[in-house]
Amino acid sequence: MQDTMQWSVNGKSFEDGSDFDTDWKLIYESGEWHWQYDTHDLTFKIYEHDGEFWKLYHVRYVSDGDNKYSFGFGGQACRMTKVRYLKCTKSPHSSRLMDKGEEEWVRTYEVNSAIHSVLLTGAHDWQIRQLSDEETHVTD
Repeated sequence: MQDTMQWSVNGKSFEDGSDFDTDWKLIYESGEWHWQYDTHDLTFKIYEHDGEFWKLYHVRYVSDGDNKYSFGFGGQACRMTKVRYLKCTKSPHSSRLMDKGEEEWVRTYEVNSAIHSVLLTGAHDWQIRQLSDEETHVTD
């Protein structure tokens, strides 16, 4: 299972052949726009596709001479897991200071059982987690 997925046609379809409009289901919207590099703002949304959760950046910008925003997508899709913080600590994803009990979407490989409890994860990571739990609870 790969951690990222590239667009084959930006805003339309992905390298796995999936169609963005019909095969991807929106499940979470950040709702906050963050200024980036003097040229555009970014926000993100989480989508469910093929049993996994994927983060897509959405971009907005104003073209020279225009009087309204244009919208598009940034980069690639990244596989994500929703976690709750077990203690006050720095996020491995956003680098923000997260209070105990706060929730955040992090990349699947950023999940750390010392600081996170998993709230929502894709089918692939759920299977890995189940196997790992079984291995650590083996008794003689």
